[in-house]
Amino acid sequence: MLFRLIGIGVTVFLLNQATGIGGEQMTYLMNVVKITLTQHEVDSIVHLIYTDKVLANDQRLPWLSDDEWAEFIRYQMQSKTEGRDTAADLWGVPYRVRETDRVPGRDGAGFVVRSAGPDGKSETRDDIVGGRAYRRGEGF
Repeated sequence: MLFRLIGIGVTVFLLNQATGIGGEQMTYLMNVVKITLTQHEVDSIVHLIYTDKVLANDQRLPWLSDDEWAEFIRYQMQSKTEGRDTAADLWGVPYRVRETDRVPGRDGAGFVVRSAGPDGKSETRDDIVGGRAYRRGEGF
């Protein structure tokens, strides 16, 4: 899937060169590709945190600082692309991991991984969020 999306990005770039798509349209199309790739990364990070940290911690997210979460993500998601910090989204803003009373789109308490999205500001409408609820009767 990752290579397919990278191929889409290359195709968009080539279309720009061939058809003269304007800068705003090009930025929009590249953001669509970045959003899709970032959602995939967020979902992968959620899975890694759940299987490596939550299950080993009695169905609770262990408290780690933002720097410790970044190191965990970097180690688990080692990039094959030189210079790519996998602890940050494709706009260069670090992912945030937080425990929450209600996981969006899920039933109950758990944790979320959040990308600030294209605008680079957290807690706005364009954020890219993934999460996992704890099993019922466990966690909070």
